[in-house]
Amino acid sequence: MDVPEPPSDDQYQTALDRIERRYAAFTDSDHFEQLTRHQQREAEFVVETFHELLHSYEYVPLDDPDEESLESVCRQFYPAKISAEPDHFGAVAPVIAAFLRFLDDQGELADSDELAAHVESLDDTIVEKAADPDNWGLAKSMFTSGALEEATHLDTVSDVEEPSELTELPLDPSDLQTSEISGTEDLLPPEEQKLLDEALDSLSEESDAKLDALGEVMEEFAAGADPEAVLEQSEFSADDLDDVVDEVLEKLEDSDSELASGPGDATDPSVLDPEAAREFLNLQGQLLVHANERFDVVPGIDTYEEFRRAYIDDIRPIHEELYFEEDAVEVIKDFVRDNPADLSEEQLETVESWVDYEAGQFVLVEHLEDGTVFLDPEEPRAYKVTSVYESYAPELPEEALPVSVMSVVLLPYEGRIVTNGLELLDPLAGMAMQMIQDDPGVLYEEAKHSSGIAETLPPTDDLDRSDVERLRFYTKNQENRERYAGEIAELKDKTDELERIYHEQLGKANARRLGREFRDLGLEEAYVAIYDGQVVATAPTEERLEEALSAIMPDGKADYPYVYHYDP
Repeated sequence: MDVPEPPSDDQYQTALDRIERRYAAFTDSDHFEQLTRHQQREAEFVVETFHELLHSYEYVPLDDPDEESLESVCRQFYPAKISAEPDHFGAVAPVIAAFLRFLDDQGELADSDELAAHVESLDDTIVEKAADPDNWGLAKSMFTSGALEEATHLDTVSDVEEPSELTELPLDPSDLQTSEISGTEDLLPPEEQKLLDEALDSLSEESDAKLDALGEVMEEFAAGADPEAVLEQSEFSADDLDDVVDEVLEKLEDSDSELASGPGDATDPSVLDPEAAREFLNLQGQLLVHANERFDVVPGIDTYEEFRRAYIDDIRPIHEELYFEEDAVEVIKDFVRDNPADLSEEQLETVESWVDYEAGQFVLVEHLEDGTVFLDPEEPRAYKVTSVYESYAPELPEEALPVSVMSVVLLPYEGRIVTNGLELLDPLAGMAMQMIQDDPGVLYEEAKHSSGIAETLPPTDDLDRSDVERLRFYTKNQENRERYAGEIAELKDKTDELERIYHEQLGKANARRLGREFRDLGLEEAYVAIYDGQVVATAPTEERLEEALSAIMPDGKADYPYVYHYDP
């Protein structure tokens, strides 16, 4: 058997685009409907991750696999490299098998039943190998060790439900019970357990009676019961319990207990102070509630109070929808105009400044005294980020850097740059580093040299920042091209080099769209010249395209168009 060649960057991106399109169609199919609700929630991550592992290590895409390559990913790469909760791995085989059968129905893959059955036969193997530390790769071993797991607010992708980190309370109300009910003696250091017991023992008679009554109801439920189900069986509402929580927290704050510590840190310059952190989370939460109401992402989160009690796994889809699927700038402007949360003028000005957000996949490259540097490897551009919760340094020490982080949203706030706290450690961090063509350290040095480290958004250009870097920033996305149209028009005509870069940037912006359209038309491989955002020539080979450009372009500008290699 011939050994497949590693995919080129263009082939890798083309295959990834194709799988994303086919996954979107898969979600509307009977095969998807037959999956359990848990498997459906895990499906997108499973399909995209399985494809990336298959394509990166076996050099074949998920829509054209063979039995041997599928077995390698199931037995070796997926269990070794992916950090997630145990029940996630139980969803891998059913999801991949369903996706393969869907491809067969679409006429995209032959013999899918045999391939799907083989994957299904490896279901237990995937789960067992994922649970065995002897099978883990280095990155997974680090992420599952105590060194990076304790007290981290950078989650890896998983189905685990934990209280939302956007709440102002450090504990979910159902967690604040007496030690006999919650079993906190096994979870807290002795000193903290003592302070918690003292706080609970000194509650008012009314609060004490509420906890006792709730404890009696909880005894009728199995361990790990849904807090909402417990409350339904009691005579108290969630608001009643919040009153008890507030009283406990006040007492813990008086005793300097770490349990009462909320977001922010008054002593660490790399973290917002507590008051600023709480205000930021309040404003960000109100915006996400508005986005959820508009796009109907997660049922049951219609008010800020419901949002505060929601779990992170419920909140994150709203964050993803707003910043990565919809026009966030339009949503933010609508929120400011309508003011559904009845915010003050000063608060609205803060939210309005978020139209200058940056979003995407970043690399953490360095911890500074007053922040952590997030690097956009594409531009490249470096941003000094202030944490809302706690410093990034303890959980991601210097020796662990660089680390790839996805679903990042950077927002301006009080003259600094913060994240909204919903970023994720990339479960394919090692692979992500390999996919960056240039070394992150080199890119970081380039970013610092050309434009320094941005400390606010939009970035304030340093005096020595080159025209080239400014033009690349102004043209990097549609929003920037519209916002900085005047600056672009002035810069692009200053020199031949800047004009060439201008056409290159517009060409890149149009290439992906053209690739999708060409594939829909069933076109064969071609080389495409894009000039000023328009296709001006195509040819089956690069040499013939160059001949065509020499014949049609103005004198001296034959190399100005961006050449896109379309490979279906």
